[in-house]
Amino acid sequence: MHAAMQEKKLRELCKKKGIHVSAYSPLRGAQWGFDVVLGNKLLKEIAQKKEKSVTQIALRWIYEQGASVIMKSFNKERLKENFGIFDNNWKLTEEESKEIESIPQVRTAPGFEFGIDWRIVGRKILKESPNPSSTR
Repeated sequence: MHAAMQEKKLRELCKKKGIHVSAYSPLRGAQWGFDVVLGNKLLKEIAQKKEKSVTQIALRWIYEQGASVIMKSFNKERLKENFGIFDNNWKLTEEESKEIESIPQVRTAPGFEFGIDWRIVGRKILKESPNPSSTR
């Protein structure tokens, strides 16, 4: 879950069933060549206005949705930045939250990792299997 893959239906189902949602890889990007969160123009604008980082805006939005955020870093400064979402009890406005909810959604997890023989790259679906061992 992240700002560009909000999983609204899944979150609604989990809420009904009493299942807590955790956002794994909430800044989704660098390792797969996607920049849909940290490179998002709207998130950058909100960050600049609030004098926060794009990372903090993205993480704060997830936190305000009631989900846990699973982050990792070995960089002390990045860890401080991540925990900055709790500094001085700042929040996103209702308008900012709604703007973030309007970000176009893309699936950034390559399907072949989960046994599916297609891959979504950006917003394109490639029909050929990237997995040569696929039997489909």
